Amino acid sequence: MNVVRRVARNISYLFAYQAVSRLLGLALNLVLARRLADAGYGRYSLIIVIVMMAGMAADFGTANILIREVSRRRGESNSLLGATLLIRAATTVFVTAGVAAVVLASQIETDFALPLTIATLAIIPTSLSTAVEAALQGYERMDLSALADVIFSLVLTTVGALAVFGGGGVIAMTEVYLAANVVRFGYSFTIYRRLVKRTDRGGGAWRINRAGLFGMARESFPVLYWQLVSVAYYKVDVLILGAFRTEAEVGWYAAVYKLFEVPVMFGWLAVQSLLPLMSRMFHESKDSLARLFEKAMKYIWVAGLGVAILTAVLARPIVETLLPAEYEPAINVLMVLGVTLPFMVGCVLFGNLFISIELQKRMAKWSLASLAVNVGLNLILIPRYGVMGAAATTLCSELFSFVLFYGFTAHFLGHVRIIEVFGLTSLVAGAVFGAVLLVWSYSVILAAIACLVLYPASLILFRVISQDDLGYFRRLKASE
Repeated sequence: MNVVRRVARNISYLFAYQAVSRLLGLALNLVLARRLADAGYGRYSLIIVIVMMAGMAADFGTANILIREVSRRRGESNSLLGATLLIRAATTVFVTAGVAAVVLASQIETDFALPLTIATLAIIPTSLSTAVEAALQGYERMDLSALADVIFSLVLTTVGALAVFGGGGVIAMTEVYLAANVVRFGYSFTIYRRLVKRTDRGGGAWRINRAGLFGMARESFPVLYWQLVSVAYYKVDVLILGAFRTEAEVGWYAAVYKLFEVPVMFGWLAVQSLLPLMSRMFHESKDSLARLFEKAMKYIWVAGLGVAILTAVLARPIVETLLPAEYEPAINVLMVLGVTLPFMVGCVLFGNLFISIELQKRMAKWSLASLAVNVGLNLILIPRYGVMGAAATTLCSELFSFVLFYGFTAHFLGHVRIIEVFGLTSLVAGAVFGAVLLVWSYSVILAAIACLVLYPASLILFRVISQDDLGYFRRLKASE
């Protein structure tokens, strides 16, 4: 299989399996939102965010380094994986003990402390399984790695739904969460052992030397720094909501954010598929890279504004159909988050661009400014405005990051045509939204139909989307 076909296969598997995992997760969260009510679901969501952030520290940023090294030295994959597992075992014990110490010292109420302790134990199998999955990716078997996430989601969704329908609460769900991660590790390690046995050298000996161990730790630490900044940026709002507002409000925000993550995930996967191509173009032609970036950003802006308009129209029926009546305050939150979509996916494209032109270290430093804005606004707005403050902060901080990264892009890559990419699309989207507003008060269905018909028709009529735009990626694929 040639390189292009292999990359295409991996992207296809990642896209399909991630879609299945996210849809399963969405289904489970909708069930939990109904069965646990807003306060119980808020407590569970807050616990999972705490465990996620602690688990990121336990992973120590080793995944990407392991993928890189295994892809280069498959005959030593067992030794490399062994070093990674040893590092993660040490950091996992440290992080788990740290969370337990905080729980004991802060005298948290039992109905929060007990499920938090159970979920914290899940860091151990989670950290080990994601290390094994990174080794699978080093063998370019993204399908096997992504399937582990599907199996985890399937077990969590199926058993979790049975648990809550059987009368279980937050404690039962954290027990299921722990069990699903144990199953995930069992699958990952079994598949890895079978895969390496079929290779010429079988992964080599499980021998760990001191130089390799400390080398892995040293190279992983900068990645850990970047990952912690990223996860803090996207999850700190839930923590601040939990600290200053009620668990019910955490539940409102977490529920609609899960809905919002579905279109974000598809945008993220589409952008991720461009990273190898952008990296190659950087070494071949800066002009070609600039053109690819411009076309991709235009598609993001066009699609993102369309989804934003549709989300505004359908936010109320979506929330009222999928969630109980107590989640009604989350309707406006979903509307605001919808506007955030093009900025959020656009920032992912900026990040991939900076990686492709080998500026990832600078990108991590620049992101500290975005994190500072995010945390600062959350601390100001959430105590006063609750979930709407969190949603407004997400929008403002993504807008700030977008403008900041665009400035650096213009410096390193050259100017992007603002009027063609952003201006005309924004004018058309604004005009369509105005037309949609005229029929919105009469019928939500008519407003949604008007959006789906008028927006693409206007893009073509006013030549926002040209023949060159439509044929660019097809020609690009044909040139491979």
